[in-house]
Amino acid sequence: MICPRCRAEYRQGFTRCADCDADLVHVYVDAERHGKVREWETPDTWSAQLWRGTDPHFYLSLVASLGSRKVPCLGRPANPPMYDSFEEQPAGSYPSVEFEVRVSEENLPFARWILDSAEELNKEAETATNLPRDEAGETEISPGVTGVCPLCSGEFVMAPSTCPNCGVPLRPPQSHSIQENPAKVLCYLAHPQFLADLRRALHEVRIPFNNSNFPEGPDARRSDVVVLDSDFDRATQILTQVLQYWEFDRSISLGLSRDPRESYWPSGAKDNGWYPEDLELPIWTGNNVCALDSIGMALREHEIPYRVESPEPGAAKVFIHPEDEERAREIVRDAVEGPPPE
Repeated sequence: MICPRCRAEYRQGFTRCADCDADLVHVYVDAERHGKVREWETPDTWSAQLWRGTDPHFYLSLVASLGSRKVPCLGRPANPPMYDSFEEQPAGSYPSVEFEVRVSEENLPFARWILDSAEELNKEAETATNLPRDEAGETEISPGVTGVCPLCSGEFVMAPSTCPNCGVPLRPPQSHSIQENPAKVLCYLAHPQFLADLRRALHEVRIPFNNSNFPEGPDARRSDVVVLDSDFDRATQILTQVLQYWEFDRSISLGLSRDPRESYWPSGAKDNGWYPEDLELPIWTGNNVCALDSIGMALREHEIPYRVESPEPGAAKVFIHPEDEERAREIVRDAVEGPPPE
């Protein structure tokens, strides 16, 4: 038995997928023919529209942000596609496509906080992209390298003319050569089935991407699809069209998920004889949930107990034990000033 959504296989006797809550089918062909976007009526679970827009990159990042923070959501094209599948859509047929993300009324306040934080980070990323190249940082290259792949960053000592992994010309190791036509992330989403469709579509129009020339096909373990800057606009059109035939809901797996508002109490705190009320020293106050998430991840990595107060979505405070102050302040500073988590 096979789930028509996630393609998971089940033993005989099972009738519904535990992850997708979808009826199982008997053969893989049935699963392949099962439409990815079937139901256009909004269930009561998804009664609140959180976002609607045409930017496929922000759309996917928002779906991933909600999923990684335990907020069930429904992401889908706002209008039914014109054709039954991406393969049937004529080449060059690229009408404007809108997407929407819906959540429950119960989760709407927290989801809006995540949306506001994501939009703030998106603006910061756009500003960083527009920096002059001499402010973007130097590329570190290992000694002896004669050629570098701009897509997979493979380094070659005896450099062939093209990268065997990606099929694109190698660049000289000098930073200015690598930055002339840099690589850009087209998509980052831990969803193997969708990425398989996207990679197949890019193959069909001959847009190279990272590790596209592996003998067994693109590496399915990767969660990113990277293209050259010169191909980015055309690849974005392909991404948009593929997304017309996909629906993302709470059944998709986006890796480990965690509510950043949850406090952390490791065994070491109990061994020290501490109580939750002993975490009285404020270490961070802010209104960006992505920063809150980064701080929580960093403190947990170093097993520093912390308590989060967020009476209403939109702002939070993080408290620690006074004995951890020196170490925690350095960790928080690095977490806030470093790159956000994926």
